[in-house]
Amino acid sequence: MSGMLSLPTELLQEIGADAADKTLRLVCKRINFALEPQILSEITLSSKRLSSQVESLATTEPKPTSASKYATKLRIGPLFSSSHQNGVTSLEEEAKIRSFLVPAIGSLVGVRQMLWDLGQSDPEWATLLVLDALASLPVLEALHLSDWSPPDSPVQFQQLSNLKKITLTSDSYDRTTIIRTVARLIACNQPGLTSLTIVDDGDHVDGYKPTLQDYLAETSSIVCLKITHLNLSGLVAKFDASALRHLKSLVSLTIVDIFSPYDETTEYQGSESLVPEIWSTLRLEKIHLQELITDDAQPALVEYLKSFSGLRRLRLIRTSSESTPPWVYNRLAIHFYEQGLENHISFLDSLEVRSSYEGKWCFGNHCSNVIKKGTRLTLLDLSVNSEDIPRGEEEVRDYAESLPPTRENAIWSLLDICATLPILNSLTMRGASPEHSRGSKCGYGAGMHRASMKLWIAQNLERYGPITPNHVFHVTALWTEYAVRRDDLGANLGYRPIARIKDDNWL
Repeated sequence: MSGMLSLPTELLQEIGADAADKTLRLVCKRINFALEPQILSEITLSSKRLSSQVESLATTEPKPTSASKYATKLRIGPLFSSSHQNGVTSLEEEAKIRSFLVPAIGSLVGVRQMLWDLGQSDPEWATLLVLDALASLPVLEALHLSDWSPPDSPVQFQQLSNLKKITLTSDSYDRTTIIRTVARLIACNQPGLTSLTIVDDGDHVDGYKPTLQDYLAETSSIVCLKITHLNLSGLVAKFDASALRHLKSLVSLTIVDIFSPYDETTEYQGSESLVPEIWSTLRLEKIHLQELITDDAQPALVEYLKSFSGLRRLRLIRTSSESTPPWVYNRLAIHFYEQGLENHISFLDSLEVRSSYEGKWCFGNHCSNVIKKGTRLTLLDLSVNSEDIPRGEEEVRDYAESLPPTRENAIWSLLDICATLPILNSLTMRGASPEHSRGSKCGYGAGMHRASMKLWIAQNLERYGPITPNHVFHVTALWTEYAVRRDDLGANLGYRPIARIKDDNWL
């Protein structure tokens, strides 16, 4: 233990962050001093031990407590389990909660961000007490509501009027109550609100799809919000005059799984029939974003990108629907790389193009010249075609041993380019679904292809050379992270796997 105590505070904090047992800080004062600010930066109040938690926060002496000094994030709820409605919570516990909930939350004077899981199991009196307590927090500026089982009536948020950031994530089919709740919350925070995120993952059993306008319905017609960051998912996205007046200051836009009248189209009618009005509106209104995340790659998007320069982050997380003909898919990709990306590549910090299917959206000779211009990139995420790489151990070995190489290798070419990008620290390479699987109702073929691509990419990475001092970036490829490894004498061994990626969002 004495060796551990001699470590600098920064290393102790890294150890504490990785440790599963958060009671490590109780070992001694030295470790507690290092880990306490980190561990107590987030406080969670939930149904488990709620009465003892709030009593401890409210009564601990001396003041201010450690939690008061270090907590910047508060997570609440559900405060009561569904068993509370059946009388499982004792009268003594409920009395403690009623007495200490407000002073407990009110003591956390440094909290800036609050995450609240709304639920039907929480009694109305508990919700009202939380609202009273939140209103007393002097620097609270961000509220994240999670709604999985909405309350019976709208929550009255009139006391919270200084929020800058509001986030809603909902998986409920009963949207009426939560829409009214959030609409009133937005109205209470005009005009100071600058960031709005609405993620609707629920089923549309009644056929109605909520709109951005539903959530802005309570906003005064004479006041314009100054939204700089907008994130929409699972809504009808329409930037008409009623919404656009709040978006003149927009710098960051995320639109994923949006609905539009075009979603009713059952067969392909040409590229123009799929163009959402949103990109044309942004172009005509000269709203120039710094960050753009979307799964809606359309001709109008490329036209919007051509109309200005200066994007810092661009993520295309899906480039095609199942019904898009390959010739349209590839033509749009060429248009994007040759004209849309050209205006922004020298400004970008982060570029992600996640190709849905193999083709021209994947990295290749057609886009290598523009990627070379990304001298400010710190993160690059591209897909590769299976036909553009050697496949199988024998092919990869023959390619590596041939002088000069007898064929193109997209993986090696991309690694060569990345070695010329001066501040790049992360490269992600992905496979894409084979073109013949487009529209297939069975994902077996695409799944087998991804499994093969994982092996082929690994084989090409581990044979890649020569390694130069510029290959300092890590590579992530299909659930595995790679880094350059060296032997005891400092000689390069090439890229070798160093970690398994837990996130399986590679489809």
